[in-house]
Amino acid sequence: MSEPAPFAIPVRKKKLTPSDETRIVVMSDMHRGDGTGSDDFAHNSLIFKCALDYYLESKFTFIELGDAEELWENKAFAQIYITHTSIYDRLKEFHDPNPDRTRYIKIWGNHDLLWQDKKNQPLLDDLFPGIEIHECAILNGPSRFLLLHGHQFDPTCHGAGSRVSKFFVRHFWGRLQRCGIKDPTRAANNPGKSNELDDRLYQWAKANHDGIHTVIAGHTHRPVFENLSLAERKLQDLGVGPRGIKKKRRTDTAYFNTGSCVHPRCITGIEITFENQRPTLQLIKWAYEAQPIQQPKGSGPPGTYDLVVKRTVLA
Repeated sequence: MSEPAPFAIPVRKKKLTPSDETRIVVMSDMHRGDGTGSDDFAHNSLIFKCALDYYLESKFTFIELGDAEELWENKAFAQIYITHTSIYDRLKEFHDPNPDRTRYIKIWGNHDLLWQDKKNQPLLDDLFPGIEIHECAILNGPSRFLLLHGHQFDPTCHGAGSRVSKFFVRHFWGRLQRCGIKDPTRAANNPGKSNELDDRLYQWAKANHDGIHTVIAGHTHRPVFENLSLAERKLQDLGVGPRGIKKKRRTDTAYFNTGSCVHPRCITGIEITFENQRPTLQLIKWAYEAQPIQQPKGSGPPGTYDLVVKRTVLA
């Protein structure tokens, strides 16, 4: 078990004090790109758009928890915006120039760290007047939540180590993707194994630094609910799962991870609602699903289906 990583809550943070009417959805790791073969978000853009429509109509606040734009592979935001204009049109409906009223909260990650410097965001300012971009968000209440991307606990993606990773992604990774090479990262190749980064975030939350009781992060692309990945939950419930899974004895509300929006054919996130100031969290998935079309007997061929986008609660 690794020691809690040294980390201080950043100055540039968004503070939220939720009420019982507050609804929040947290998603991360969209990696919106330029629409070429290296754009990992493109195949899920319609699913994401349908999810935004639901959350817009249902009065959710949308927290974008880092790596929304793929600015390691792409040097400029303009082409990303041109490719995914319809997505940004939806996001604009969540935004309000008044930071106290906005329902669009944007956190930067390592792949869109450019937003840390305000001189890099003139086009964002045009799209979202008065937008503030933060390194983290704090949900205040009886339990305090820290929401951040999570790369701050990953030495390969934070500080000096990030320069090597960025150089590889900028100059080589896009070409490999276009040749059909899949993501070789440990979390993607081994979705059931305990991840060292998950453990660092969990241990930091358990140490109760700065009064934080729960951490919600992204970055690993692996959904985690109450400190258990989906494969770990299957192992706990059924006793079956891929080889090498670290069996955990019980759940723990100190750590959650949103997963990502670049899974094959689905996106994941975490919804938070409140009752008597007490939060309820749900890990959700949005994905395509084939549903049979009900037809009067004899009116059409059997085996006809509609392809729909469906929200499913995973945990």
